[in-house]
Formats: sequence, structure tokens, C-alpha cells
Amino acid sequence: MRIPHPETSFESIEEVLYGATAARALTTAMDLRLFERLEAGGMTAAALAGVVGAIPDRLEALLDLLAAKGVLAKSDRGYANTPAASEYLVPDKPLYQGRAMALNMHFFEPLERDLARILCRTDNARGEADTVWATDEIMEGMVGHAMGGPLLRVTRLTAGLPGFSAMRAMCDVGGNHGTFTMALLDENPNLSGVILDLPHVAPLSEKRCREMGYGDRIAARAFDLRTDEIGEAEFDLAVASHVLYGVAEELERGVGRIARALRPGGWLVSHHFAPGFRDPGLEACHELLTRLAGYPTHYLPRELLQGAMARNGFVE
Repeated sequence: MRIPHPETSFESIEEVLYGATAARALTTAMDLRLFERLEAGGMTAAALAGVVGAIPDRLEALLDLLAAKGVLAKSDRGYANTPAASEYLVPDKPLYQGRAMALNMHFFEPLERDLARILCRTDNARGEADTVWATDEIMEGMVGHAMGGPLLRVTRLTAGLPGFSAMRAMCDVGGNHGTFTMALLDENPNLSGVILDLPHVAPLSEKRCREMGYGDRIAARAFDLRTDEIGEAEFDLAVASHVLYGVAEELERGVGRIARALRPGGWLVSHHFAPGFRDPGLEACHELLTRLAGYPTHYLPRELLQGAMARNGFVE
């Protein structure tokens, strides 16, 4: 028998395959509330197994996997949350990302069902994806993502713009949960906001903001950036967070609709992913999920966005 001699390593391919195991281990740990239990102090695998009703040696292997991935810390005394796990994976923490992770898992489902069929089938994926934006679970998932850093960055940048304190009217394009609008209204007590979102989303957006105590300061209006005009010279400020990618194939037209809605001297704050700033593997996974959901891309090159803005009269 001739024994073949490998000339390359299979490890990088095997690592891709086992990545799914690590993801499932993480979500299962959250389902079992392991991070919540470890927040009170380190525990051994046997002690944790007794609390959650797991088989000790199997749970130990799961904990070891999470430790190997840097999610947990392992010592002679057992397992403990890392600082990141404590900040993002414990439910009562302000930056808890469980809801955002559940949102991602919603979009992971097509991969688990039948990716080959989805890749080859013409369907209404975009319409189906747009439908879920009006569900409480998805809204809360997006709030969780915003709380993980984007909300702070956008609010800090916008509140620091020249003339922000004199602004009186803003629109939040594709604002959905309204958290960006609420945060900016907190920074300027004389500002009012209009959330522009799909017809089935807008009523829930307005209801959510009213329940948060913003009353008549925030209204929501049915709007689709692909087809609708906003109005003429109505707002001092427009915020567009993770929405322009949905019109990437007609980006200039979408930006133009926002530009026309701004008063002279008005500001557009764009908050989107640009390629090349995150881990390449993470970007590629994110892009696959986005396209499976029927959207053209989730990553807008900075020069593409800047060009569309410049041609519509925006200057930095």
C-alpha cells in the first residue's frame, strides 16, 4: 500500500468546522445561566454541574472549551468569568449582549436548515427579513447591540457637533427601537424626533418611545428609503444607523432623499460598517448572513459613502 504524504496542514480547515461547536457551547452556557452563576464567584465543574443538573465531566469539557476561547478563566480553584464575560454575558449588566446574540442566532437559522438550497433558490428573503424588524425580540436584540458601544459613540459624536444645542428637529432613518433618538433627546431638551421606518414597524417604534416616557417629543412615520421621499427642509439633523446598506445598490438616491429633508446647514450622521476594520473572518460571516437575508451588503466602503454624500451636497 502506498501511503500518501501530506504537503499541507488540514488544521485551518478543521478549525472552520469546529467553530460551530464553540458557538453552540457559548449559547448553551447562556441558556444554562452559567455566566450569571459564575458572577458570584468561581466554581468547579462539579459544583456547577450540581446547580444546573448536568453531567460533571461533560460540563467540564464545555467549560474547558470556553476557557480555551478566552470566554472563561480557568485556575486550580475552578472556572470564573473573564472581565469581558462579566461585562457582556451577565443578564443584569447594562452592556448585556444576550439579546443581540439571540438576534444573530435568528439569522444563523438558514445555515442550519439547508444552506445549499438557500444558495440556489430565488426567494423573498428580503421581504421575510423586513417582516421581523417589527417583533419585540428582534427590536430588543438591536437595542442590545446598540448598548454594546454604538449608542455611546453615535451620541457622543452627534452631541458634539457644532450647533447641536440649537437643533430643534431630527429624524432617525430606519430608527426602529428609537434608542438613538431617545439618547439624543436626552442631550438636547429642546429637540424633537421623528423615527422613519417601515409601515409595520413605525407604530411599534412610537409606542416603545412613549412607554419610555418621551410622550409627544417622538413620533414615528411610515417610510421606506427605497421608494419614499421624506420631505423638504424639515430637519436639522438626520441619523442613519445601519440602514444605508439596505439601499447600497442605489446609495446616492437614498442619501439624496435624506439630504433634501435637511434644512440648510443640517447634519447627517452615518453609522455603518466599513470593510477592513474588523477581523476578516468575522466580516465574511456577517456578509454571508446579510446576503442570505436578501440585502445587498452590510459593508459600505468609506470612499463610496463619502462620494455619495459629497455629490448630494454634504461636506465634512
